[in-house]
This record gives sequence, C-alpha cells and structure tokens, in this order.
Amino acid sequence: MAETTEPQLDEDGLVIQTYDSMVLVVVPQTGFGDQILRYARSSLYNVSVGTRSVAQDPDTDVKGRLQDEFLVDGPLAGETMDAYTGILIAGCEGPNPLANDAQVQALLRAAHADGKLIAAWGNGLEALAAAGVVKGRKVTGDASAQSATKSAGGKYTGRQLEVSNHIVTAVDEGSGMRFGQALAEVVRI
Repeated sequence: MAETTEPQLDEDGLVIQTYDSMVLVVVPQTGFGDQILRYARSSLYNVSVGTRSVAQDPDTDVKGRLQDEFLVDGPLAGETMDAYTGILIAGCEGPNPLANDAQVQALLRAAHADGKLIAAWGNGLEALAAAGVVKGRKVTGDASAQSATKSAGGKYTGRQLEVSNHIVTAVDEGSGMRFGQALAEVVRI
C-alpha cells in the first residue's frame, strides 16, 4: 500500500498549498476583467501553478470591472522574473496604465528572453507591444491595441484567442475558459 503524507497546515488549520511553479499576475488598480482573471488563476491552480498578484500601488485595493475588490500580494516595484515561469498582464477598461510602465516592460522582456509564458487579454496587449515581445507573432486583444501591435511588428488577428509559442493572448472576457486552458497548456511545456 502506498504511503500517504498528511498535508501541511497553517496556524488556522488550513492546508498550505504547494505549487510546482508560479506566474506573476500584474493588474491595474481599477477596471480589470474580473471573470477572465478568475478563469486564468483557476486553470493555473488546476495544474499546480500558483499566482502572485502585484499592482503599482499595493496598499490600495484593486477593483475589477464587476467590482471585485482585493488586496494584491505585493508591489510591482522590485519584481523580477527569476522566481516565475510566466507573467500575465491584465486588460482593463479605458487606457491601460501598465502599457507604458517601464517595470512591466522590463519584466516582459526578461520573460521573453527566457521563453517563459507571456499572457495578456484586452488592452493588456498594449504592454506586450510596448515591450517589443510581439514581433513576428500572431496576437489578439482589444481593437484599440491593433495599431501599437502592428507598429511593434506583431500580427494582430482579432480572433478570440491566439497562442504563439509561449505567448497567449485573448480578445476579451468571452474567451475566459479557453484562455485559462491555453495558459495551463503553455506553462506546463
């Protein structure tokens, strides 16, 4: 009979989750797509991949488009890709403040150089274009990102979902489940 080990518990008696790897999730402070983020995180957890959520202002609750509120795990400042197998950039309503963030661009370039998972939905695609990681890749996202994508050498398709090697992009929350499944597949490679 196989030996079973008891799960590790925290001081409250809850099981401490362990993961094979972690993905960095960068969210804007307001208006991000709550539902697609839930699909993405759930799909990753199902394949033993954890997530760490960060934002530009970690001391303020982030608020999704459907008004989900939560505190992120930490600040965007100071993060590196060393501990992560990928990075996910959240799309949001209105202009995406992550698109022109130098720290986000540096993280995306580092992930790209190492062939790690890079993912975004909606106008989160603008950050990928600004970082220069879409060159020669088929990608999708909000139509507002089409011009920036083409200028960066990417091939904007407007399809619901695109997977181009280690880059996964989705047009909007309507592709949530498929987006999550694609993330799980790519991060396991």
